[in-house]
Amino acid sequence: MQAGILVLVGLLFGGGGSGAGLANLVVQLAGLAILAINGPAVAAFFRTAPRGLVVLVALTLLLPLLQLVPLPPAIWQALPGREFVGQSLDLTGGSDVWMPFSLDPNRTAIAFFALLPALAVLVLAWQLGREDKRQLLMLVVACGLIVVLLGAQQLATGNRHLVFYAETIGSLDLQGTFANRNTGGLMLDIALVALVAVFPLRQIRAIWTLGGMATAVLLIVGVVLTRSRTSMLLLLVPAALAAWRWVRWRRPTLTRRTAIAAGAVVLVLAGAASLLANNQRVQSAFGRFDAVEDEQRPLIWKDTVAASRRYWPVGSGIGSFDDVFQADEALENLSYGRAQRAHDDFLEATLESGLVGIALVLGWAFVLGRLGVAALRRGGIGLAGVGTFALVALQSITDYPLRSQTLLCLFALMAALLIGAERDEAESRRGAPEQGGKKGARSRPAGRSGSRGTGGRGGRSGQEDGLTAFAPSERVS
Repeated sequence: MQAGILVLVGLLFGGGGSGAGLANLVVQLAGLAILAINGPAVAAFFRTAPRGLVVLVALTLLLPLLQLVPLPPAIWQALPGREFVGQSLDLTGGSDVWMPFSLDPNRTAIAFFALLPALAVLVLAWQLGREDKRQLLMLVVACGLIVVLLGAQQLATGNRHLVFYAETIGSLDLQGTFANRNTGGLMLDIALVALVAVFPLRQIRAIWTLGGMATAVLLIVGVVLTRSRTSMLLLLVPAALAAWRWVRWRRPTLTRRTAIAAGAVVLVLAGAASLLANNQRVQSAFGRFDAVEDEQRPLIWKDTVAASRRYWPVGSGIGSFDDVFQADEALENLSYGRAQRAHDDFLEATLESGLVGIALVLGWAFVLGRLGVAALRRGGIGLAGVGTFALVALQSITDYPLRSQTLLCLFALMAALLIGAERDEAESRRGAPEQGGKKGARSRPAGRSGSRGTGGRGGRSGQEDGLTAFAPSERVS
């Protein structure tokens, strides 16, 4: 319940990015309070969670704190890129002072506190049972629907009422609880991934079929109405995940019922597409793909690389991009606005944290990639984590999704789905139906007695981990 509450608080108050300091503070205080009242759970996480993940979490939390430690003048003045600071202080006669590593210590401190809600979600959710994790995924789907329905009301008023942030007033995009259309669109993509992971493939009730398809259509339409090009392209991720899960379950035969169901899905999606094809807002969304000549991101990336060389290999400090970037922005690339972000989280991490930042990114990619490959083989709700990590990594190439408190909380929740995957798999096997003797044979539906299955891990004799768990009727209620 506490994890779910924190996800909801993140949705309502954490969608404004770094410009919404007070709203983000609400999320951070909620995360800090939950950590404070769950001290034993925090200790248990750092003591018993997988060592690789614990080390990564600890280093990620320590990095901004270490960048705030004051250094003597002889050390900080010798760091790469600090000559501007030294020259400025020389003009006032105050260069002989202790200074922190970060060139923007206030934002670096905020970066640390921004990690606390994500840590709270991870600590609370990683040891939950399979059914509890499944309910949290359903909450993520519900959050996606909240964003779409609220955004529809906002669009109906020209984004002049019910808006959460001043910069969204008069916008043409579906905003919901977000200030950035890319972040809002990615959240809806994550909700689609969660829907794919929790949808039962055995003993499907009509309410699941109709409700699931209606929810998917609403979320897809919501992504289009955000007018976020990356989010629209990333719809391929939940589509590929759904195809993977379906094919993995249905092999090696294609039944008549399967063909009918697939045809129904195609017809529904085709019908929705035809209804929306002439919609002015939808046409405006797809028209943004033609506006490549005004794209400023490649110019920002080029100048970010130049700035990174100035501070290599130590970086300028987490959160300092907007201050240090101005010194290396080429005159021919200047525009009326400020870049504020690198619009590539990998480049921004390199500028702000140097070699250590690159090492942390690679460490997270390795650990989550290894867990993700295992989840793809195993199936089940862990697929939501795989899809979310793919979405975040791909959008990070052109944006900065994890600079949002909402998406940080969702990222932590999806990581929690994968940590206890082996225990969840054993739990699923205990409740799985008895398998047939022939390898690859279809199993008999399980009764309420919960007989043990004999399928080995990764073997084809066992059904997908997430499917057998949905067989009893109480699993889909």
